Amino acid sequence: MRFFDCNATLGRLAVPLPGYFESAEAMVRAITRAGVDEALVHQALAKEYDPETGNRKLLEEIEGFPNLHPSFCVLPHHTGETPAGPGLVAGLQAAGVRATRAFPRSQNWSLAEWSAGVLLTALEEASIPLFLDFAETSCDEAYALCERHPGLPVVLCGAPFRLSRLVYALLAETTNLRLDTSSFQLFAGIEDVCARFGAERLLFGTAAPHFDPAPSVMAVRYAGVSEEEKTMIAGENLRKLLGLTS
Repeated sequence: MRFFDCNATLGRLAVPLPGYFESAEAMVRAITRAGVDEALVHQALAKEYDPETGNRKLLEEIEGFPNLHPSFCVLPHHTGETPAGPGLVAGLQAAGVRATRAFPRSQNWSLAEWSAGVLLTALEEASIPLFLDFAETSCDEAYALCERHPGLPVVLCGAPFRLSRLVYALLAETTNLRLDTSSFQLFAGIEDVCARFGAERLLFGTAAPHFDPAPSVMAVRYAGVSEEEKTMIAGENLRKLLGLTS
């Protein structure tokens, strides 16, 4: 099985962590050592400074590294920092970007329709997935987002196992929500989610460099599910979501 990380950050963080990935070469070296074959990557600058600057830097940094795939940080269009709707999608497609990342709380905007409706509708119509950190939203917001935009693939990253009662309800009441595995450390949680909701609702993620990627690999590799389900979680679900499967 090939491991394809859906949740990794490239670049110097505002509060540097030991082992942060200052270059694409350093990232590839670290994830390869942990047994990860590919990664969907966003740039730290895109969250902590400016999306346009960070997105542009990301493309420059990962050029020549075919196992690193870009994810752009997106914003609503109202301040003119990013094109509206179709213009945004056209830019993503022209750059070969198949996924987006949102940080509404850190960047002071709302997932509500009055703020992000144009953005979310454009992503939904183009079937471009939106990755959203659990710390950047609430379960109520995530549910409302999925209900209003049922055709938009939404991946909730970093959902803590202590909130499994809420997370399970989200999975039960939506069809377009998926979880990454980076923080979902519930005992036999992978097994339970597969049994209740299906392996297609889980994507392998590490949250590197915030966490060492190796334990996330082991959690999937040694889960008590079928080899087919492990292969789906490890990378096939993400490849399908990004349209990278033939």
